[in-house]
Amino acid sequence: MIDLHCHILPGVDDGSASLSESCMMAQMAVESGITAIAVTPHYNIPGGLGEGSLAFLEEQRLELARELERQNIPLTLYAGMEVFVTSRTPRLVRKNQIHTLGGSRYLLVEFGFNESSRFIQRMLEDITQAGCVPVVAHPERYYCVQDDWDCLRRWTEQGWLLQVNKGSFFGMFGQAASRTAHWCLDEGCVHLIGSDAHSPYRRTTRLSDVWGYVAEYDCPETADLLLRDNPARVLADETVPPLLAQF
Repeated sequence: MIDLHCHILPGVDDGSASLSESCMMAQMAVESGITAIAVTPHYNIPGGLGEGSLAFLEEQRLELARELERQNIPLTLYAGMEVFVTSRTPRLVRKNQIHTLGGSRYLLVEFGFNESSRFIQRMLEDITQAGCVPVVAHPERYYCVQDDWDCLRRWTEQGWLLQVNKGSFFGMFGQAASRTAHWCLDEGCVHLIGSDAHSPYRRTTRLSDVWGYVAEYDCPETADLLLRDNPARVLADETVPPLLAQF
């Protein structure tokens, strides 16, 4: 499996607090069947990392990769970030002030949970015009989506990728997020499942649990598509089909 949403870099956001925690997260990931992770620290959040921090984040990724190699933890780390979308985000894309997922055309983006669907739609269009394909992080957690599931169908039809958090299937983010995550599976409006891991203790890097859940809820082929095949397509910069394309 491949995880394209993980806050494993130490000490850069609200994820891993130390190098030792990052190594624990990496070991847990490997033990659960993960071979590669895209590091996705929060970016462009007011008061957090933004323009001018790309070199720092890349050095942090390489340092962690060296430590994993030293400890014989067989996990490949790809560059990435989780970009908090504001009206200035398309400009960051045009200026190449972002890290896409593994250097592909795909950019992981997140929105405020109370953001309007109109703003999200406009920003996704602008990011696309700026040259990236948005990967919408945890759409099931946005209130506007919980009130209007059909917007997910529209976004899928426009070629944008939807990444659901594993914890949403287990009720970690509330019943509304859980119902929306299951609707995504039922209707095929999902491309990826990610851990959105923040520590080795809670919201972890373990994906074997959600693979098993999706395999039983739907089928093993669906679990493979969302946790192995489609993430690999993202990193290879290939076209990524939604689950509904399998129906």
